[in-house]
Amino acid sequence: MMFNAQGSSRNHCSLLAVLSSSEVSDNKHRKQTSDHNPRYPFPELASSGRLEVQILNNPSIEEFQRVHASSEPNIVYFQGEQNADDEDIGSLVWGDIDLSTPEAFCGLFGSTLPTTVYLEIPNGDKLAEALHSKGVPYVIYWKNTFSRYEACHFRQALLSVIQSSCSYTWDAFQLAHASFRLYCLWNNNIASSDSQKQSVKPEPCLLGDPPKIDVSQPEVDMQEEDDSLENLPAIKIYDEHINMRFLVCESPHLLDASLLGSLEDGLNALLSIEIRGSKLHNRASAPPPPLQAGTFSRGVMTMRCDFSTCSSARISLLVSGSAQTCFNDQASNFNQLLENHIKNELIENSQLVHAQSSSDGSKISSSEPRRSTSIACGANVFEVCLKVPTWASQV
Repeated sequence: MMFNAQGSSRNHCSLLAVLSSSEVSDNKHRKQTSDHNPRYPFPELASSGRLEVQILNNPSIEEFQRVHASSEPNIVYFQGEQNADDEDIGSLVWGDIDLSTPEAFCGLFGSTLPTTVYLEIPNGDKLAEALHSKGVPYVIYWKNTFSRYEACHFRQALLSVIQSSCSYTWDAFQLAHASFRLYCLWNNNIASSDSQKQSVKPEPCLLGDPPKIDVSQPEVDMQEEDDSLENLPAIKIYDEHINMRFLVCESPHLLDASLLGSLEDGLNALLSIEIRGSKLHNRASAPPPPLQAGTFSRGVMTMRCDFSTCSSARISLLVSGSAQTCFNDQASNFNQLLENHIKNELIENSQLVHAQSSSDGSKISSSEPRRSTSIACGANVFEVCLKVPTWASQV
């Protein structure tokens, strides 16, 4: 379920933001607060790129239901109470209306449900499960209590993905979550003492299933089906992994597996967004890989397929499969089926990004730090080596 409105262009996504308090949600008001209050530069919620934002502040239940029914937003974002004297996000209260119970909260929605609901409230698992059971495909929520600074980072990461790409909820969350782990959890672990590291960390969670790519084959005459092809994969992609170096601005002695895991997961999500939004443009017969030509079964064909990804990058893939999969021009939706087969093979059947292991077998490998006035304003920068598919290096 992509972030695109029903019946509208796929380059559009609507978000209804429902704020529990205006005290700190207004950026201009916060700048006028007294000096003892924090002045963290919280970004304002505003329409940008693909994202169109509508804001309700402490609405009545009737007002919310009226606006939700008329706008039918793709995403509904609920922000808990925020008080100037408290850094933590509070519960879901609109004036005198307490919506902290599953019954009261689920009663807000009628038969029309959004694709995604984001609950920016502490301990939101029960509300999330109730809403997911009601039929909302994706619900994002937080475990435990968390500060509005942590909430701000995750929210901005999530909205940045939605603003800039035609993404699915699943992939957008994975990318935003990787960013949150990298900049909030990982940095907090570094700054904390050993005793503090043992405490439970706040973390956003997602209820919902990964999007599936339709690769169902059209029915064929079983007498015409070659028995030798029964156990072969519908599509095989011939693409080697290569080493790519990424510059990380940080002290190299702080490099650990959690940092590399965040980089792996974030880049995997980014590449998944690119592939899910890609389009097949051209296909043509091509010779098989020279070293594997003799291993091909009868009836297996190879071809070169040209794609444009979500960000308009051009990639070319060498694939093989049966004639039924590769050149069945009699099927009305053949190009779409072939495109889906290739997308499914790229996304579902392999992890795209892997941290390059060092000589001792650990997944921590980096070069010596470098300094340059043209890189990170002269701060420490070191290289991390990751293995990615050759096509990914073109994105």
